[in-house]
Amino acid sequence: MDFIDYGHSYIQTSGPQNAVRFLIESQMELIDLKTGQTKEFFQVASCKSENTFARENLFKKDNYNFLPVFLDRENIIIFRSFVPLIEEQYVSVDDKTSQTWKVWGHPSFILKKVHVELLKNAKEVIMATHNGCFLIGRSQIVNENAGFEAIIEYPIKTMNTCVETNMYQVDTGPVIYPDFEKNPICLHEFVKIAYIAFNKDDFAEFIIEQPTQIKDSIVIPHFSEIRCLSCKNFLYSIKDKP
Repeated sequence: MDFIDYGHSYIQTSGPQNAVRFLIESQMELIDLKTGQTKEFFQVASCKSENTFARENLFKKDNYNFLPVFLDRENIIIFRSFVPLIEEQYVSVDDKTSQTWKVWGHPSFILKKVHVELLKNAKEVIMATHNGCFLIGRSQIVNENAGFEAIIEYPIKTMNTCVETNMYQVDTGPVIYPDFEKNPICLHEFVKIAYIAFNKDDFAEFIIEQPTQIKDSIVIPHFSEIRCLSCKNFLYSIKDKP
């Protein structure tokens, strides 16, 4: 079985003003249960807001975190995490007519593949972790009411293990989170950013970034909403990652 080689796979844009290379950090396949049609989402590494190619003052003074999600080479969902939050600018969906596309140009997907092996139980997960194997997770979420299935794939950045109790716990992110309480057509509401944790193969907890009030009327973007979902989790190892 071949997966994306996280750490060596990128989205490269082609714009004359700024041809950006983004490292891919997670992906999601969204499947329509009625039609079988699929959409692919790719979440890339975040960066900070900047004055690109300036002589000085490279970072913007009123800085914010900047995290894009590419959808089927047609749209870019961009999360701009200002502090305090500027809600109308937090999520935007940029299509080919947007200024973002004019600056960045068309994206190319550089997807390198590696062969992976399924880790069948906790003992194998712990052994692969302690042996320094690169780990990849997959979580399969089916929502019959919404009529969709989502398969989220991501590298495991943090893994907890206990040999004595033969337990592990994934705690990693950010990853793409499909909010099935929203309409998938409304991308700015449906696609969210989260961290994922699980220690069994039949459920996962997600902690989702959202506008969060911290004091009086001050609202910031923060990972604060926890949701526990039934899903199928799989862990894989790459034995000979270059």
